[in-house]
Amino acid sequence: MSSLSARALRSVATVAAGGLVLARSSPEVARQRRPTDPDPGDPGDAAAALVAEEVLHGAAGAATHAADLEVTTVTDTTVALTWTTYGGAVRTPYGPARPAVAAPETVLLGPADAGPPPVVHHDDRPRGVHHVVIGGLEPGREYRFECRSGPLRATASLVATRRPGSPELTGRFRTLDAPTGPRLARIAITNDTHIGKRVRATGVPDAPERQLAGLVADARAAGADALVVNGDCTDANTPAQVERFRRIMNGAGRLGRDWFAVRGNHDNHPQGRPGRRRRGGAGEPIPDHFGAHFTARQRHFTGAAGPVRILGVDTSLPHLEGGHIGEAQFAAIGAELAADPERPTVVFGHHPVTSCAGASNIGGPGFILPRAQSLRLQRMLAGAPGALAMFAGHTHRTRRGGADIGGVDYCERGAAFGHPVGWTMLDIRAGGYLVSFHRTADPGCLELSARTRWSVFGMGPEYLLGGLADRNYLVRRPIG
Repeated sequence: MSSLSARALRSVATVAAGGLVLARSSPEVARQRRPTDPDPGDPGDAAAALVAEEVLHGAAGAATHAADLEVTTVTDTTVALTWTTYGGAVRTPYGPARPAVAAPETVLLGPADAGPPPVVHHDDRPRGVHHVVIGGLEPGREYRFECRSGPLRATASLVATRRPGSPELTGRFRTLDAPTGPRLARIAITNDTHIGKRVRATGVPDAPERQLAGLVADARAAGADALVVNGDCTDANTPAQVERFRRIMNGAGRLGRDWFAVRGNHDNHPQGRPGRRRRGGAGEPIPDHFGAHFTARQRHFTGAAGPVRILGVDTSLPHLEGGHIGEAQFAAIGAELAADPERPTVVFGHHPVTSCAGASNIGGPGFILPRAQSLRLQRMLAGAPGALAMFAGHTHRTRRGGADIGGVDYCERGAAFGHPVGWTMLDIRAGGYLVSFHRTADPGCLELSARTRWSVFGMGPEYLLGGLADRNYLVRRPIG
């Protein structure tokens, strides 16, 4: 995805403002925004008080509060909770922002039917960005929780996290049911790493490189059998950027066995000129520096994670911001699927392909794969019983869509660079698969994410984060 245009800014502003009006007009939200005499011993009242503003004045006199509460990850046995302790608002060249200030952290969590939640995590080491993972939970069970920065309760800030029934607002979440059957593969997924991009919001020249290195370490530690980077690996298609990307990714193991890279539109940009793009797909010849290390233009690739086939599709053309799949690649994909249609298969392509993705992304239908090509690809995948899901990047957002044809799962995943900075684990079992989004947990990466949270005048996260059910979900189906 390229930098947000003025039209995109207006679109995000409209979405955020409209959602904010709806959220604030909701009786549920209104009740929780104005709690009356909550009983601190009643977890229900404590949840209602989560959105009451709690302010602490530090030595400098600036208001401090704990905000941006997110239930980032929910699996069958774990939950990841993220929030930030903020100081007073400041103005920056990229809009208003609130700097993070250091504070200790505490998490209270327990079964919803077992009384007030106990303290399950406490760390006196002060930090501004808080990310706590709690394990050992029971599948399919409801829990109550509360996060604190010192004496301050963390509150939800985004429209996406303040919708009626959202766990950040209610103080409750339910773990996913456990996937059944023996494990077949664990595939880590990320996209839009944009190696080489310089973002003044971070103040760190090599922010994308640091974030990718942290992500690779997390995916390896989580036991992923393979890691797929789904496009926009580089920001501007220079030899140096491609080489830096590959050097960092080699930390995941061997290319073609332990990790794979799909081409994105930025990997086709005129060398070093990421802003030079057209929708028409015509222009001067562009050297293929990405193809010198990876798959040539408009060629698919296949790999494996255990018995699961990894199918990478090149949906990009030079000078084209939207998607494209040529005739030769369609024929090759069809032959690959026809050779073993029952084999469990996960498909990766940088551009989203469904009509709902085209209608809902800020770039419009021209930003994704053209409709005729999209329907053709969906028919091919629907005709292969082993095709499980197709994952996309490009929009930088986390959103689970719906197929126009067939029952394959189509999903856009959040970016490795920017906000919220993370990756997805696809845990495939014989009885189905579990999808979960994970923040890159390295403290430096969390700090960089907190800085980019204020880009697009603080409205970017409204578009990018997605809902809890977009980030984490379970699909039951026989596989194998």
